[in-house]
Parts: sequence; structure tokens; C-alpha cells
Amino acid sequence: MSNGAVVGLADGIDALRTELMDAAVRGWDQEMKFSMEPVELTVQVAVTRDVNGKIGWNIFEIGGKYEQVGTQTLTLKLTPLWKQEDGSFTSDFSIASSASSEDTVGPHK
Repeated sequence: MSNGAVVGLADGIDALRTELMDAAVRGWDQEMKFSMEPVELTVQVAVTRDVNGKIGWNIFEIGGKYEQVGTQTLTLKLTPLWKQEDGSFTSDFSIASSASSEDTVGPHK
């Protein structure tokens, strides 16, 4: 197995967050807008344990495989939350919205 065939679960979620934020920025001045709903992520994973006993979840890239390691499908439902100016979080936001006089990315006001 090549090391490029798997990625840690946290790294995979970080990459998803980065892609969603990129989509929000790119959609800021577009005519078509999307509101955020819970994100469902389904991945093929292997549970591993390192020499120190730490358990890890590794996501397979397309075509990646472990030899002699059991795999399972893991489905995560993630509800995106947007950090507001006061430090609290809200799930009521759009990737890009024209609800006000200015286009926005973030919470509905």
C-alpha cells in the first residue's frame, strides 16, 4: 500500500471544510446562491492502531486499499456552523446570500 492511498479522518474533514469555505468565497458575487444544509460524508475507512496504542481512522482515496486490514463504510452527518462576530455559532447561514442590500457570506441577518 502506498502512503498516498489513505488520509487521516481529521485531515479529510479539514479538506472538506477548506473546500466549502472556498465555495462560499467563490459564490459571494454569483447570481445563484445555496444555503447550507447538513453535509453527509460517506467514506471507506480502516481503523488502525499505532505502536503507542493510538487508534486512528484512515480514509481511502479512490482505488486505495489496505492488505489484511478490515475496512468499513463510515457515514458522518456534519451540520456546518458559522462563527458570528460575538463568538457564538449559528447554523442559519448561506454560502452566498442576497437577502440584504449587499451580497454576504455567512449568517443571515
